[in-house]
Amino acid sequence: MTSRKTLIAGFTAFSAAALTAGMCINTASASPLAFSQMQAKAVTQATQVADSLGAANGGIYLDRGKAIVNVTDAAAQDKAEAAGFATKTVKYSFQALTSAKNSMDAVKNVPQTAWGIDTKTNQVVVKIYDAASKATADKVTAAAAKLGDAARVEHRTGKLATYIADGDSITNDQVICSLGFNVTKGGDPFLLTAGHCTNEGGTWSGGDVSGAEVVESDCPGADSGLLTRPNGTGEGAINTGQKITSAAEPTVGEQIEKQGQTTGGGSGEITSVDESVNFDVGVLNHEFGTTAKTDHGDSGGPAFDGEKGLGTLSGGDTETSYFYPLTLELQSYGLELA
Repeated sequence: MTSRKTLIAGFTAFSAAALTAGMCINTASASPLAFSQMQAKAVTQATQVADSLGAANGGIYLDRGKAIVNVTDAAAQDKAEAAGFATKTVKYSFQALTSAKNSMDAVKNVPQTAWGIDTKTNQVVVKIYDAASKATADKVTAAAAKLGDAARVEHRTGKLATYIADGDSITNDQVICSLGFNVTKGGDPFLLTAGHCTNEGGTWSGGDVSGAEVVESDCPGADSGLLTRPNGTGEGAINTGQKITSAAEPTVGEQIEKQGQTTGGGSGEITSVDESVNFDVGVLNHEFGTTAKTDHGDSGGPAFDGEKGLGTLSGGDTETSYFYPLTLELQSYGLELA
């Protein structure tokens, strides 16, 4: 058996990196940018440690900027704590949760439901909206019950909706959405927004842009859309002036900001990742759920954490807003941030 002394010696570098990642920073006094940088470092280092745990990796989450590493056994706990991270002993590995979530994906044609991974509670969270039919609710409930305590069912009021009305942003004169990110491909400028917006076709305009044509439109499945930018290049920044220099994976517990032309700015927390959301337009995969407040017209707008771009808005309800990951959009279309 490997001794704790050996574990500590082997993870000295991880421990130093963990402390540098902001685990000892006073979050109450940190500026928004400093807090964002602290979260980013914490996620990077905690993910590195969690990945080294193999089958005992229960995933990570953030608690007020501090990374928590979930573990399934004592050896993994020793290893993560030797690296300087707080741990939480959980029942299910991240691999097991992913398998449970994937089993739910086999449930088809169930609009007004959603499910994704919540590492904070070590469960797959299954949401059933009261707009769902009884047959749909029964079907999803039965599937979730097969997962035992690896899943929990939440009954939500209201209706899931993709946001493509009202607001003030980019428009094809039929629907109004929001610009997500200025991007480039082969050096040429493009506009990235939601696929359920670009599915409407037409020629788009907004701000200094006119005559933007749809290049790519993927929805359902994904929810990403790409428009030409005929009027020069756009800055890689949010309209508040916040620079966006990279794309990053979302993390449960991460504090984020968002922008949209209906509700403007705001903040929230990521509550789930790799979520399959059954909108009326079809299933949107790999979404991440947040507590950010959004509304019609905000569709396609960005979620970000400091200089990190995270995703574009798909829609939601009065409690949860769902975003499609920016990393997948960039990869799918071969894009770079402007």
